Amino acid sequence: MRVLVLHGSARKGGDTDTLAERFLAGMAEEGRHEVRHFYAIDMNIAHCRGAACMGCGGDGGSAGCVVQDDMQAVYPALREADVVVLATPMFWGYMTSQLKTLLDRLEAAVSPAYFGGKDFVLLIGYRHYYGSMVEWLNRITRAFGSRCHSMACQTYDPETDRDIPIAESPKCLEEAFALGRQIAASCSS
Repeated sequence: MRVLVLHGSARKGGDTDTLAERFLAGMAEEGRHEVRHFYAIDMNIAHCRGAACMGCGGDGGSAGCVVQDDMQAVYPALREADVVVLATPMFWGYMTSQLKTLLDRLEAAVSPAYFGGKDFVLLIGYRHYYGSMVEWLNRITRAFGSRCHSMACQTYDPETDRDIPIAESPKCLEEAFALGRQIAASCSS
């Protein structure tokens, strides 16, 4: 099984990377998988030019994106993936700007060939709100006949006004592991 992990955090090894590691460890319990990681913070990705450009033809990927940058490695990885993991903290109620830029560039690949028949997994670390991201991914997966799985871990305690490192949240780590194992088992059966 091919797994694509898109990391949205600017902090490598931080909370959402740790969730992704636990998710992948759960998948590994069910067998070996080919995993590709992309860290949006380390990539040279231009913004989508949208209607001003439409070099992609706006038809779901037959022409591809005309902007030549690090996204050219993401497109085939997305097309080949059986499982797509988005691991991101939430800033101001939404994914990080780095991951948003990467996902905006997928406009050139919006088609069943890239988004159909896959398991999309959303691993979120948040302080106050995360629903917008879950709603967004639910709409996309429904439209393409894919499956959406999401888990959100609050990394802030409003009562004590304290950030909570994910390592202090064993329930979240166990949930990520169990989700990875569940998806690997369902995909292999």
